[in-house]
Amino acid sequence: MKTHQVPQMLAVVTALFILASGCSSPAKEKPATAEELSQVNRDFVKALNAKDAAAAANCYAEDAVILPPGQPNVTGHEAIQKYWQGFLDGAGYVDGTVSTIATGSNGDLGYEIGTADLHLKGPDGKIVTEKIKYTIVLKRNAEGKWLQTYDMWNPVAEPTAK
Repeated sequence: MKTHQVPQMLAVVTALFILASGCSSPAKEKPATAEELSQVNRDFVKALNAKDAAAAANCYAEDAVILPPGQPNVTGHEAIQKYWQGFLDGAGYVDGTVSTIATGSNGDLGYEIGTADLHLKGPDGKIVTEKIKYTIVLKRNAEGKWLQTYDMWNPVAEPTAK
């Protein structure tokens, strides 16, 4: 190789390296749709309606935290499954529905704010509706699935009889 070709070759190698580096940088994620973000909570309620605490817990990340009203925080997938199993076993849960108010995302983090109607069997056997409002923080896992990572809710008002 002639000495005057070395700087040209170095320039070509450098340019190729820069181009290759640009190809390996992650593409900017487009924001998730409201449909994508609220699907997690629809799946969660579907699992509760099927009385399946394991499926409900699968809507949460392994390190998720739930913040139930008036109770200690519940941390981790196993503890969350146990919490929801206790809810299904003891609260007289009949079924529920959710309604999304707002969603948003930035990269692999997202949120959903909404309301829910929970139908519970009272001590007298009558069905009461507990209206709640909630905020969940979501994160996208390595497979691209959105999971709840923080979940907090509280009652809107006293339960009402149906």
